[in-house]
Amino acid sequence: MTLRRVFDPFEELVRIQRELERLARLGFPVGENVEKDLERKLKFVMPIEVFETPTDLVVRVELPGVKKEDVDITIRDNYLVIRAEKKEEQEENKEHVHVVERVYGKFERVIPLPTDVDPDKAKATFKDGVLEIRFPKKSASQEKKITIE
Repeated sequence: MTLRRVFDPFEELVRIQRELERLARLGFPVGENVEKDLERKLKFVMPIEVFETPTDLVVRVELPGVKKEDVDITIRDNYLVIRAEKKEEQEENKEHVHVVERVYGKFERVIPLPTDVDPDKAKATFKDGVLEIRFPKKSASQEKKITIE
């Protein structure tokens, strides 16, 4: 049986609201520049896909416009931490800019891993703006028959 998590925009809004409330409890400074910076950072969400095969845990992350050398991947306490930087492209002339919706800067996503993995044997690939990380499971659930003596 395959469980597939469907993106729920309302769930994402609730997550953002909780994060904003957490920042408020920490005494996050409020001001015009801080609000604009926070709004800019919240606009860039790294959509993810996490699934298991019989032997691997696979994490796929969309990083459009990010170069692979600007991505940092670490594992800490069964959490996958992905940091990325999307650098602004230098254009010749910006005198008559009409719309800017693209987001630039540093971003981070922390993903809890649902099973124990072997981080030493992890393999990451980056193709067409999609980062894929494959972790071998430490204890792949394999069925083994035990004979009675």
